Amino acid sequence: MIRRLGLTVVVAGMALAGMVGLSAGTAAAAPGCGDYHWIGAAGSGQRDAAGMMSNGGMGGAVFQSYQQLSSALAASGYTMTAEAVEYPAAPVPVEDGLGGWMDFMDSVEEGTDAAADQFAAYTERCPDTKVVLAGYSQGAMVIHRNLDDLADDPHVAAALLIADGDRLPGDTTFNMGSAASVPGGKGVAQEHSFLASAPTSPLPPEIGARTISVCDVGDPVCDFDPDVNSEVTAAGIAIHTAYVPAASGAHAWGTPLYQLVMANAPTAALPSSTELSAAGA
Repeated sequence: MIRRLGLTVVVAGMALAGMVGLSAGTAAAAPGCGDYHWIGAAGSGQRDAAGMMSNGGMGGAVFQSYQQLSSALAASGYTMTAEAVEYPAAPVPVEDGLGGWMDFMDSVEEGTDAAADQFAAYTERCPDTKVVLAGYSQGAMVIHRNLDDLADDPHVAAALLIADGDRLPGDTTFNMGSAASVPGGKGVAQEHSFLASAPTSPLPPEIGARTISVCDVGDPVCDFDPDVNSEVTAAGIAIHTAYVPAASGAHAWGTPLYQLVMANAPTAALPSSTELSAAGA
């Protein structure tokens, strides 16, 4: 099972252009802060030496989504800054063995903690800025595992989960991709949720309504079926590595993401995450 579970979340890094400059804009940003801030988590193996030299260290699908949203916001007069979650994004172990699998789950845990810390640090520094959290595959798990704690945090404008290994059927998220209309599929980590420390309850509606989850039928990571995905196939890997934001169709998540972000546009100053914690929020 360890080998099967590990193999099913294999991710191919995508090589694109490096980080682009951010457009100048107006609105409510504090000096030195953007109106919005993107925190992106790469998938497995996407933060190797090659991955760190491209896509802002956040992997192809997440980086392209950032570029798309940043351009749309700039056209509306808003600025957006970005950072990658600083974590190993460990490759999926391809050999049997507890050690390799534990290293992978350690990577997920480290990413979950890093995303939380980076979010808290940024909102402390830029309390007026709204944040968009995004991740692909292992990175989507990293983001997903923070959302319950951030359900009431007013800094979160939206979240984007692409090919989420923690995906739950019937979650409160806005679901896209070809799997959205097909019942029964789930993230691979849900097959052994206790061992994988996967969340087993739907997200609170207040954060689910701000979260887009994208998954395609046959993706062995987010649409796992133990009766079908007993072995990893080239077709399954091809589905898992084919997520690219599009102008139309099942992968046109850019439009609803923009709508969510604009519905939560920055206005007055917000309390920092530290202040919210101190207040017991």
